[in-house]
Amino acid sequence: MDIYSEKLKRYFHQNTNLTDEVIDAVVNATQPRKYKKGEIFSKQGEFCNKIAYVCAGMFHGFSTQEDGSLFVAIFLREDDFVKGGFEISEPNTLTIQAICDTFVVEIKKNIIQEMCLQYPELGSVFLCMVEKCFLAHASHMIQIGTNKATDNYLLFQNKFQSDEDCIPQHLIAAYLGITPTQLSRIRKKLAGAQQSYQSITP
Repeated sequence: MDIYSEKLKRYFHQNTNLTDEVIDAVVNATQPRKYKKGEIFSKQGEFCNKIAYVCAGMFHGFSTQEDGSLFVAIFLREDDFVKGGFEISEPNTLTIQAICDTFVVEIKKNIIQEMCLQYPELGSVFLCMVEKCFLAHASHMIQIGTNKATDNYLLFQNKFQSDEDCIPQHLIAAYLGITPTQLSRIRKKLAGAQQSYQSITP
């Protein structure tokens, strides 16, 4: 078993109550894969028959608006699960693309669905994952719609502080619902405030 499959196995042991039998069945059905920077995991409007667990690296999920602009809905990093949509019959709502070289273990959705019929407890785990993803997306939409841009950026920094340097500025701006120019101004303002604070701190 490779290091990435072992990582998925460890994730299940630490975050679920699944038995070794169920965990081994899922892990043994996965395949490791590397997505190079810029490579697409799934495309908006198309069908995707796979789910992946991120072992290292990062994806972003975005939709393309009618005017050609991007709305970044989510960033997916280590220990996150990547999927276009849980139902095979439903097209992807987002395009999911690697921000940097990203390593995952993948499994076909139809295999997972068959396993969920065999192991009902596995179905409950994946349902919780889907609900968690939905709630995170809903919370983000409410946040950018009600908070000031600077406050949203500070929340972003708090959540992604260890990954911010890896994310291009235009993607961060699209995630916050602002332009790259606005983001640059916010960063300069915050940097200036930090310098002022340090200059008066004994």
